[in-house]
Amino acid sequence: MILYIWQYQNNTFVKIAVIDYAKSVIWVERYNKSGEFELYLRASEELLKLFSIDGLIVTRENIDTAMIVDSVKLNTDALNGDSITVTGKTIDSVLGYRIFQKQKDYSGTAENVIRQMIIDNVIDPTNRDRKMSFVTLANSNGWEETLEKQVTGKNLLDTISDICISFDYGFKMTFSNGSFVFSLYKGADRSFSQSVNSYVVFSPQFENLGNTEYSKNKNNYYNSVYVAGEGEGSDRKILEVNDELKTGLFLREKWVDAKTISSTTEEGTLRPTEYLQLLADRGREELKITQEVTSFSGEILNLNSYRYGIDYFLGDKIQIETEYGMTGKAQITEITEVEDDTGYKIYPTLSEWGD
Repeated sequence: MILYIWQYQNNTFVKIAVIDYAKSVIWVERYNKSGEFELYLRASEELLKLFSIDGLIVTRENIDTAMIVDSVKLNTDALNGDSITVTGKTIDSVLGYRIFQKQKDYSGTAENVIRQMIIDNVIDPTNRDRKMSFVTLANSNGWEETLEKQVTGKNLLDTISDICISFDYGFKMTFSNGSFVFSLYKGADRSFSQSVNSYVVFSPQFENLGNTEYSKNKNNYYNSVYVAGEGEGSDRKILEVNDELKTGLFLREKWVDAKTISSTTEEGTLRPTEYLQLLADRGREELKITQEVTSFSGEILNLNSYRYGIDYFLGDKIQIETEYGMTGKAQITEITEVEDDTGYKIYPTLSEWGD
């Protein structure tokens, strides 16, 4: 695997080295969270100096995904030889360098809310010291899902990830012409339920699905949340948000402390209905991450039967069929690529099993 090392110099990224002799490379990309990488090399004084430089990113040949270096470890071993291990995260992790410094209210489509959050904190912040001039936004998709959200003191990347999980959006930041370009996208449905000519099926029957693990649990499952906003005692504003109408044994409740959501904004005081909408959106976000979890992971065999990047992509929903008669679709939430002395391998992680 050919790797290029870039350094941020004088407000631009400059290629400073090429590496094609790594002992192993692990490259992980995720649908709506940051990915990561690990680079293992034989130690040398030259490499140690190279990776001691700040502001380094790593790219691959003909691939626009980039990783930012955040850890370098030197191991000395008289028996097996000295080594350097370099690790880091996808460049979208730079969004995690920023927090919402003060209360901010957002309203509109979920896509535009995310874009405005990045503009406010990274691209065009009031405090110019917070600006990252190399970060830009790709074109909008024009999606129509709406969101009312108020944030204070939250991490920017975590907030964006939570919104994306709620709406089943994927996000990525690519390295293009010296810029970090942020974009949102949606995986395609390649299961039997939607696709006619382009479905993708992993099954022992087709000899492309090996060892599997299927699980279903309700350890963190709730179907009703009480979102408690501002106020004290009996005057506190509390809104119940239900995902589905359940009673008795099947009703599971959770308390969500949302006192930081305020009806007082920079534009004035919110109307009661507007404030309740903020609480409702907060409740729906909580329900999204506290649902019954049905997960599936499998060893993908015969990688030539379906080719990653051609037949299916990160975030796509594909068809799964097991020898136990279970069928459904699972989303590709993570792609791990590994290249070492044994060759190149790719491991899709499948989850979100559904009908």
